[in-house]
Amino acid sequence: MGQLERAPTRASVERVPGAGTELVAAVVVPVRDGGDDLGRLLAALAAQTVPPDRFEVLVADDGSVDDLAPLTEPYANVRLLRGPPRNAYAARNRAAAVARAPVLVFCDADCRPGPRWLESGLAALEHAELAAGLIRFAVPERRTIWSLLDVDTFKDHARQVQAANAETANLFVSRELFERAGGFADDEPAHGDFDFVQRCVALGGRLVYAPEAAVDHPTRDRASPFLHNVWEMHRSYAAREARAGRLPDGLKLRSWVPLVQPLRARRRFGRSLRLDRRRLSECGVRPRLAEDLAALPLMYLLLPYVGGAAQLRGWRDARRR
Repeated sequence: MGQLERAPTRASVERVPGAGTELVAAVVVPVRDGGDDLGRLLAALAAQTVPPDRFEVLVADDGSVDDLAPLTEPYANVRLLRGPPRNAYAARNRAAAVARAPVLVFCDADCRPGPRWLESGLAALEHAELAAGLIRFAVPERRTIWSLLDVDTFKDHARQVQAANAETANLFVSRELFERAGGFADDEPAHGDFDFVQRCVALGGRLVYAPEAAVDHPTRDRASPFLHNVWEMHRSYAAREARAGRLPDGLKLRSWVPLVQPLRARRRFGRSLRLDRRRLSECGVRPRLAEDLAALPLMYLLLPYVGGAAQLRGWRDARRR
């Protein structure tokens, strides 16, 4: 397990290369419909400590049926880029191609950045080429076991950075490195952010964790959306591995031995063997004993087999193509 690198905590836009009269960042937001989410995100971006004339917001419309123009028109620094429905990675690439700033910042429409988010993320790039900010889940008051599993399973940038990984819900990257890496692979609807960040690190890009660049993200509170996300992540990962001529983990025998693989993975990254205390505490949650007991069979039996089945499907489909 690698050493976690944290970005400097002092944030100053004046020290960011390119600061002055020029744009310092382009915030890229892919969206398909979701007008309510987008409206709240744009309001949060308007409240940033970085002045609005110093950054642009590129809303990459991935074939929305809804008219998003009324949401974007009130903001002078927001551009709406319409395109055909493909996937979020294709939309991000399309927006990055017309960005005018030296730093690309990726955020999702359902995220809520704090006021110092952009300032802190830009400061993190003073000594790195990629910075992954804190993604803090906003857990509802009437939470479900799926809410807690979502927090336990996804978007833990503190640990993902140790494995040379990060997600586009909160990612800062120099435009030079983005272009050198060739942008996002848009052949699959999921896992493209992990693939992109791993390629950037392989090219020598330094990835750091920037906890002060924080966004809030909603939880998936029902089984269907949570398991759909697990399935798509694993299926897309396996399809990419198959096309690269590699065997995905789900096709290795040890992945199908009950309990072994999830136990090894949690120990490797220093995670609680129950619902992860550090990650839940980071999101303001303290699980009850009954919730721990309800989560254990899902964590150690259901999720590994759903992931394994999805990898088999992705590998098979890619091989057929």
